[in-house]
Amino acid sequence: MSEFEEFSQETPGQENSVCSVGDLINKVSGFIRTIKENNITGTLLFRGQANISFPMDASIFRNNMIGKETTLINDLILQEPFEFDNHMTDFEQLVKMQHYGLPTRLIDVTTNPLIALYFACADQTCEDKDGEILILIESLQRPTERQVQFFAALAEYDGKSIEYFVDYFVQKGLISKDLDFKEKKEKIENLFRTKYIPVVAPKNNERIKRQNGAFLLLGIDIEKPDYFLKNTFNLKDQLVKDFGDGIPRSLIVPQEYKESMLKELDIIGINESFVYPELEHQTSYIRNKHYIKAGE
Repeated sequence: MSEFEEFSQETPGQENSVCSVGDLINKVSGFIRTIKENNITGTLLFRGQANISFPMDASIFRNNMIGKETTLINDLILQEPFEFDNHMTDFEQLVKMQHYGLPTRLIDVTTNPLIALYFACADQTCEDKDGEILILIESLQRPTERQVQFFAALAEYDGKSIEYFVDYFVQKGLISKDLDFKEKKEKIENLFRTKYIPVVAPKNNERIKRQNGAFLLLGIDIEKPDYFLKNTFNLKDQLVKDFGDGIPRSLIVPQEYKESMLKELDIIGINESFVYPELEHQTSYIRNKHYIKAGE
């Protein structure tokens, strides 16, 4: 019996569930062994969601916000121009906006499975729902790479025609104006053949550092005939399937174990105070730790 086969022998029905911190660590250890034994390339990424029925999408894709994406960004820049100076790239702007709660086309992921477990358990509005840890194996791109620049630039595009769409990237300096229209269009469409790209997070704030953060930067669904209008999509069906490598892409976090796993995570220092270093979260953690209601 191989080491991986021994690891895989668990209680029936539990192989894709997580019931304790130790359980998750054991499972991830098995995934790492599988990756090494099969020479699988890429970085293990995790995302914890408090409700297994939640889609895998970006916040700007929800509540019909995609049509307001450009307006949201421009309004924030007008409101706080010194926070978003001309030296920031489009991607850096999105990261900062995401950090402060503006809906963006970024999805937070982490290289630390215990951080993902925290997020799968911590939302009290979903305490009676099973959570989920989504698992990806990806080659992370750097923020300076060309495809990242194109995807990030989408955030400020608000055109209504394919001609405007192509010209927008020319005006951004991302595609040569010397090409004919067909060549420009083909080059742009080729860059958007994938719906998302995984990107290394710049370690420019303490929250990203503590959460071992990275991002999925979402693009467009190029298969739709009116893709130039920008569109929304759910990545879950694309990400959660059998890739034939023995590594599940979704682990269920049963609601009945959420409270006990939060206590286990707290023992090893992963809690609201650690995940969110801002002062209001430090006070919230202390208040909750001592069962003090807000306002008392």
